[in-house]
Amino acid sequence: MVLTKPLGILVTIVKGLVRGSFKIFDFRFCTYDRFEHWQTKHHDARFGFDEMCRLPLDPLINGSAANGENGGGVFGGEHRRAALRANNQLVRVRLANNKFAANFDKKFGSAFDFHRFSTKIKFVFNWFSGDDDKLTKHWLKSLDKNSENFLDKILDTVKHMKTNEFYEFGGFRLDPQKRRLWRGEELVALTPKEIEVLFFLVERAGQVVEKEDLLNAVWTDVYVEETTLARNVSWLRKKLGAADAGGEKLIETVPKRGYRFQPVVVRIEKAPAALVVQEKTVHRLVVEETITLPAPKAEIRNQKSLWLALAFGLIVAAAIGFAVYQNFFRPAEPKVVLTSRLAPFSGLPGRENFPAFSPDGKLLTYVWNGGAGDNYDVYVKQIGAGEPVQLTDTKEDEVHPVFSPDGSHIAFVRTFSNKSEVFLVPTLGGAERKICDLHRTYSRLSFSPDGRTLAATEANPEDEREGIFLIDVQTGAKRRKTSPPDSASDIAARFSPDGKLLAFLRNFGGASEEIFVVSVSNNDNAPERQLTFDKTGIVGLTWNADGTKIIYASKTTALASNLHQISTDGGASELIATNGKNITNPTVSADGKTLAFVEGSFKTNILQIEKDTSAARRLIESSGDDNSPNFSPDDAQIAFVSNRTGNFEIWIADASGKNQRQLTDLLDSNEKREQSPTDAPNSAGSPRFSPDGRFIAYDAQINGNGDIFVVSANGGAPRRLTFDSTQEILPAWSADGQWIYFASNRGGDFNLWKIPSSGCDAVQITKQGAFESFAAPDGKTIFYTKARGIAGLWRASIDGGEEQEVEDLPEAGYWRYWTVTQTGIYFLAPITNSYYQIKFYDFANHQLKTVARTEKPPIWTFPGLSVSSDAETILYTQSDQDASAIMLAELPE
Repeated sequence: MVLTKPLGILVTIVKGLVRGSFKIFDFRFCTYDRFEHWQTKHHDARFGFDEMCRLPLDPLINGSAANGENGGGVFGGEHRRAALRANNQLVRVRLANNKFAANFDKKFGSAFDFHRFSTKIKFVFNWFSGDDDKLTKHWLKSLDKNSENFLDKILDTVKHMKTNEFYEFGGFRLDPQKRRLWRGEELVALTPKEIEVLFFLVERAGQVVEKEDLLNAVWTDVYVEETTLARNVSWLRKKLGAADAGGEKLIETVPKRGYRFQPVVVRIEKAPAALVVQEKTVHRLVVEETITLPAPKAEIRNQKSLWLALAFGLIVAAAIGFAVYQNFFRPAEPKVVLTSRLAPFSGLPGRENFPAFSPDGKLLTYVWNGGAGDNYDVYVKQIGAGEPVQLTDTKEDEVHPVFSPDGSHIAFVRTFSNKSEVFLVPTLGGAERKICDLHRTYSRLSFSPDGRTLAATEANPEDEREGIFLIDVQTGAKRRKTSPPDSASDIAARFSPDGKLLAFLRNFGGASEEIFVVSVSNNDNAPERQLTFDKTGIVGLTWNADGTKIIYASKTTALASNLHQISTDGGASELIATNGKNITNPTVSADGKTLAFVEGSFKTNILQIEKDTSAARRLIESSGDDNSPNFSPDDAQIAFVSNRTGNFEIWIADASGKNQRQLTDLLDSNEKREQSPTDAPNSAGSPRFSPDGRFIAYDAQINGNGDIFVVSANGGAPRRLTFDSTQEILPAWSADGQWIYFASNRGGDFNLWKIPSSGCDAVQITKQGAFESFAAPDGKTIFYTKARGIAGLWRASIDGGEEQEVEDLPEAGYWRYWTVTQTGIYFLAPITNSYYQIKFYDFANHQLKTVARTEKPPIWTFPGLSVSSDAETILYTQSDQDASAIMLAELPE
């Protein structure tokens, strides 16, 4: 008998833990007087609760009138305990709506747990120990207070549920009562300030909302600057764009005024979630004035029995809870696909890239730099034996070869500085046939299964957005298939094995790409489906043999990448374990048995070259990759980028290369803590000293979004200057240090913008495209490139005047190896006679001069050249190890 009641209560608790369809909440009132007082205090909530739950509000104490002589109520007079009769009522609220149940439990779960364990267990202990005084005091104090507070929360919420108002716009549903934003059945995670900003804008959709009104409405009790509002709007745009999958800009910035919410908003009302209430009396407790205490031994025995019962019950509850967690709540472990028989394809030195299988799986076409050269040529080789056959031999890069479906020809792209050409060549060599020109460099190709069509990335002259085009192999005629948003471009298209779908990558700027699929039908408005939402760099994709999955290489750290596969129906991706490193450009044989991919090996260091001697020594090197050097104006310090700590960060060192120290720490920043585990790795780059040497401007990719930051050269907290959801990259200081120029795609294509170094609104400078820039020493002009891989420099007025090409510098700017000094421009020229030339363009006489040479190749992605103010020392980022090999692996059946 001693164990019966506590075990029964524990069983009730355990049942409540494992019950999946409803939650059990336990609340009590000690007196009807107290309940009446609570009803009066919460009159509005009471009606809401009555209507929703149909809970009878009968007195919980019988015989109150009979006991009125001792003080007007059951708790009046000296004999308060003698008349106490408390009904414990267990009310089961069945939440028919699962979403409401989850929110209800989230909001009140902790309060209920405290009430249940602090009240019920203490009551059981005091009841069996015979300590009726503790029992009464605890019920008067704890039950009355905790139950009332707990019910206050419940009924305060329930009163708002009589009618549910929602705002719907662009696939979203905003619940103003619960302050939740939904896209379909998916909850969009917003901070409290972000949801308040959104709610304020949605209520005034189509109107211009002044910044001051937003600040006063959202930040009512605290003064904040406009940058705080801009930051929250920027984060809100990014989250809405990620959830919306189309990246539509829902919130328009009205310059000098505020913001306008653009979508059409529909206000609707829905019936509240149904509540089914079941009331049951669990037990009745009667406490009399005179109590005979049990003998001490019996009390000790009862206490021991109780503790044993509680311990046993808790162990059982923990075991059941652990089993429930393992089976229902524990996140599923990601599935891993194991490959086997990993082996190199050729074992040749140098760089191999872009493999593609022949239809019968016996041959592989690829590009190779010959082991020592810088340019790629197309080769074909039998798998497992034989020597490679070279199909092209020019000074330009030939890339992205692909077999025709009948295996008789190979299509490839020949790349020039400002365009590409598509060719067809017989598989074993012969005369080439030109198919068409492309306005884009390094476009990837894919053959349709019938061999009549090629898919490639292209841009019309009148519409510079890069999308997927379908090319007629016979005529070269091109038809646009995809039209990305203004700030994005579509690349790397792949036909499905049955030819009905195209998979492609949509680049949203920087290292942020997602996989999409679209029907190949003639319907130009065919809907696109987004498969990935990782906001990370993707370096190659292909279909599996039956067309049900897409295999792709995704970056997981600054340079490392691994293989994954995802169903064409969407869902979670699966890791493909290959034991490879830095994996790119996967491809699968037609029978689905063999996987080929590229494994890269890189190592970069910063060298110091003395002018006119070409004598070089390693100045900055580490276990990681070091690049992007920049001299301070007094030549005493060097800012650079390194990933030696696992992430690309800004570092600084003395001019001698000593005293190296890290300035940024994106792995431990507030921005990093907001990042999802699936997001792209945060990274910083392109550091530039201010003219007075006190500050360093740099760009940083945080959660897939690029912005401009400034940090003191002595260290400290960085200051963020840009807050738009677009890409703001590659900062450059004005000659007087009052402005910072940068490249941004906020207008669609990348162009130059400028912003005060103290922070404020940005102003556009160029309109015909621009990328990396340096201010001229005259303070009136800015020099810039058009894009990475496009040779030539341009100049424009800092106020947005005429944009002109610098005719004397057709070789400059191809790599990010160029800089502007007080006397001229230094740049790395294309390779001649197996070495690279660093040249100087003199502002005074407009003459070119070679000042240094190096045999080591530059790197492609990062800046790599800086010159001291006295022009005697050159910093050069050198690729000491740059190799890639094609690997083969067997896929499981």
